[in-house]
Amino acid sequence: MVVYFGIKDEDAQRQPDKTCANLIDLIGQNCHRIVVDRTMVEKYDSHLTELFRRPEFQTHAALFLASVVHNPQKFSIETSEPPEIPVTVANTIPKEDRYVVRAALISHPTIVTDEEKLRDRINDHSDVLGLRAISPSEALRLAEDS
Repeated sequence: MVVYFGIKDEDAQRQPDKTCANLIDLIGQNCHRIVVDRTMVEKYDSHLTELFRRPEFQTHAALFLASVVHNPQKFSIETSEPPEIPVTVANTIPKEDRYVVRAALISHPTIVTDEEKLRDRINDHSDVLGLRAISPSEALRLAEDS
């Protein structure tokens, strides 16, 4: 959803906010990259298709594709099958967000999410998952320092 909000220049509460857009721009400029698995690629494709249907978002969506998705240094697709979430943690992760955690279990990147409940659950179980989750504003600060 960070990409979705970045293209729309809004936050999770649907308020005008450029944090996610600025984060995506910085990822395109610095050494950071977006890592996804096949399921996440499908989600990206679905959101981008939705945005391309709306003329007011077509330019931002096309720029995201050109500067990030179509740049192998900025966008990496993990082809391994993601592992299952450990049984002791699985039920604490919102069902609709489990694909994000499973994808992260492949390469253990920092997860950037605007969803506070997901972020809290990941961080509450970071010792078991070996993952860390941060907000888009935290990620923006890190990207600015890089």
